[in-house]
Amino acid sequence: MIPALCVLALALVLTFLGTRFAALTAPEDTALQRLVMGAITGMVAFHLLVTFLDLTGLRWSRASLGIAVAVTLSLALRFGGRIAEGERRRLPSDLGWGDETALLSLAVFALIALTLWATTPDFVFHWGLKGNRFFLARGVDYPYLARSWGWSIHPDYPNLVPELYAASALAAGRFDPPSLMLWSVFFFALLLAAARETLRSLDPHDLPWGRQAGIALVAVALGAFAIGHRMAGGADWLPALALVAAIPALSRPPDTAGDLQIGALAAFAAAAKVEGVMLAGLLCLVQLARRPAPGANLQSTFGHRLAIGRLLRLGTLPALVILPWWIQVQRYHLFSVMSNDHLTPERTRTAFAAILDVLGFSAWHGFSYVIVLLPLLFLRPSTRPLAWVLGGQLAFYLWIYLVSGFDTRFYVLTSFPRLLFHLVPAVMVGVMLLFLSPKTPPCPSAPRGCRACCGRPSRCRSGCR
Repeated sequence: MIPALCVLALALVLTFLGTRFAALTAPEDTALQRLVMGAITGMVAFHLLVTFLDLTGLRWSRASLGIAVAVTLSLALRFGGRIAEGERRRLPSDLGWGDETALLSLAVFALIALTLWATTPDFVFHWGLKGNRFFLARGVDYPYLARSWGWSIHPDYPNLVPELYAASALAAGRFDPPSLMLWSVFFFALLLAAARETLRSLDPHDLPWGRQAGIALVAVALGAFAIGHRMAGGADWLPALALVAAIPALSRPPDTAGDLQIGALAAFAAAAKVEGVMLAGLLCLVQLARRPAPGANLQSTFGHRLAIGRLLRLGTLPALVILPWWIQVQRYHLFSVMSNDHLTPERTRTAFAAILDVLGFSAWHGFSYVIVLLPLLFLRPSTRPLAWVLGGQLAFYLWIYLVSGFDTRFYVLTSFPRLLFHLVPAVMVGVMLLFLSPKTPPCPSAPRGCRACCGRPSRCRSGCR
């Protein structure tokens, strides 16, 4: 019981810490969206804190981690700013059948995850193994990762998930695998909350049945796959969460809060997995390439100053995450040999045949085929930035398979189901937004941030008649 309470307490503390950074709050964000963004920001701050402790040679302990979090929280309370009263919104109380389905899916996954029945083998041989080692070593043990036989534990991967496991074990006094599965439950809950609020805030037609059907489909699809393919204890939840949480910022015109949110989400993805480093780059590049709307709050009026300011807002947090990781990986020669080869027609045929087999995996129950709808996201300007990110990430995965010298079929069958898990939730939400988006433009007098106006003044609830 105590280890589980320690996991929940750490998650709550990090969420509270992240919500103190008011600059990451957009006027359009709901209270639940602020909690999701706060949890992600808090975990990024925690990763930077433990990275700082490692670089300074300070050992992890309850005291050192507690003091580091307390100091950061004090600074955030002092300099983080305050959310304007007009932007404060209560947590949602309009729960419907889709929300209840999502809660049921989350509860079933939590109960099964706590029994270790749905624990991924990667927890035993990778994430959990490193988390236990960091707990015993009181820090990220790079000499341990650099041992010649360590290639099987992916020593070059970023360490946010093992760090969370180690910190939870430090708080509890022991490494308890069942309680650590609660981190996957926490990530699943954040993902469902992000999907729900995205559908709710970007639905100008106010169609409750569409939102409820959307969140129910996402919850059932992910819950079934997470149980059937044993996803508890892994890190693949984090890129999936980063993509879904990025949809609101990618859907509205760029502004200061949106740039900061994308920067935090990019840092979160980069701290999770090697694949997340590529995702971080795509998120920042797509957001940087978007043209701000006239009058957008970007705190600059000159072109070059605007570009530099946006670059700093988007790139600072990802750089703080990626550079220390890259330096340590190079210092200890941790990059695994990927056995790169050249592209051949035979490997291409084998890879795509294996990909079709993965799409038909029983654990997906057919929901994986939503990935073929990704090109539809290019049809609407509101979903086009998301389409570029998802398309670029999928192309990156396919390219790795096509140039790898490993057994191509085995490589695809063992890894692509989890990589597909990164993309499917965001594609599902994006496709649903295509059906919820208005076919007529919003009323021209709508204030910036108005999401209730649907182009029909008789239904407008925001006074923008």
